[in-house]
Amino acid sequence: MEIKQERSTRTQILSLLKKEGKMSMNQIAFRLGVTKMAVFKHITSLEASGLVERNTVKKHVGRPVSIFTLTASGKKRFVSSYEGMISDLISFLVKNDQRELVLDFLKKRYSSIKEDYERELLAVDPEKRLEHLAAMRDSEGYMAELRNTPGGVHELIEFNCPIFQIATLMGEACDLENSLFQSVLGVKVDSTHRQVKGESFCRFLIHKQDLS
Repeated sequence: MEIKQERSTRTQILSLLKKEGKMSMNQIAFRLGVTKMAVFKHITSLEASGLVERNTVKKHVGRPVSIFTLTASGKKRFVSSYEGMISDLISFLVKNDQRELVLDFLKKRYSSIKEDYERELLAVDPEKRLEHLAAMRDSEGYMAELRNTPGGVHELIEFNCPIFQIATLMGEACDLENSLFQSVLGVKVDSTHRQVKGESFCRFLIHKQDLS
């Protein structure tokens, strides 16, 4: 039971860092409701495993603070073996001058996803479609959250990117996702943050004044 609990706590820490991007030990302890010493034990283990790294930040007053982030290996923990295999296949094709073939595949895949989304959203009240879309994305592993903001827009934040390795090779995948949202919602959507560009999340602005 103790081993399972330790694994669960480490998984929670990884998920927090994936979602927040970077956190101090005090912040992690507060969010998990555990002691700083307990976090120290797990963070040390995660660092030794190469999943987490720390950077020391100097403050104007007081002692420097350690800030923790996921390493590249840590981020890969959120990618399934199936997705990794697809990424390797796409990498192989791109490196062997088959980029156009890969792009054609991505376009057809997103066309199929668009049909699936439209079919499901059609049965949802128009006022609830954006909320339902966020729930769909969350269930697909994107760790999605919908946030209301002033100024006539909604924010769709995705803290995980299951297609990260593919998008790194084929930036067009990000554009296709943006177009997907615009198409199924019938509104203007702007992509302002992308994980492939070094951000800790992907952010889409949905202009709600266009929503019917």
